[in-house]
Amino acid sequence: MKRIDRGEFVIPVLLIALSVFLYINTYTFKFTTYEKASPQMWPRGILFLLVLISLLLIGKLLSGKSGGDGEVKKEQPGTRWKPFLAGVVGLFLYIFTMFYLGYILSTLLFTFVAMVMLGNRSKVQLAFVPVLITGSVFAIFTHAMFVPLPKGVWLFRDFSLLFH
Repeated sequence: MKRIDRGEFVIPVLLIALSVFLYINTYTFKFTTYEKASPQMWPRGILFLLVLISLLLIGKLLSGKSGGDGEVKKEQPGTRWKPFLAGVVGLFLYIFTMFYLGYILSTLLFTFVAMVMLGNRSKVQLAFVPVLITGSVFAIFTHAMFVPLPKGVWLFRDFSLLFH
């Protein structure tokens, strides 16, 4: 069994302490009563998830399932600049086209292209994962957080309005 390295506990413990401090700080946010979602909701949700993940990491470290014994060294692959630059260009194109195509169409397209670039060839996954991701994020932002997403222009706006 692997000896527990106390240094590995520093980051998750610091993240928990920082998250608790920031969570308490969210009580100082000012908001009016007519808003559907308070400005506290999003930071509190993220901080809760951060604490949860940090606790899971601590549990994993205590159980000794940290992924290896540290003796086996894997060869580090070299930096592949073409896929990296293609990803960066794709991200900027996604941001640029969101204004014109709207959130729904641009996200469907971006997710599909990103999956293909990452090597996914499963037709079932390529058909359903972009729809699932786009629909989930759309529902969370528009119905849970009441944040409007870009609707696009011309016919693309009409298409986006079908989902509101």
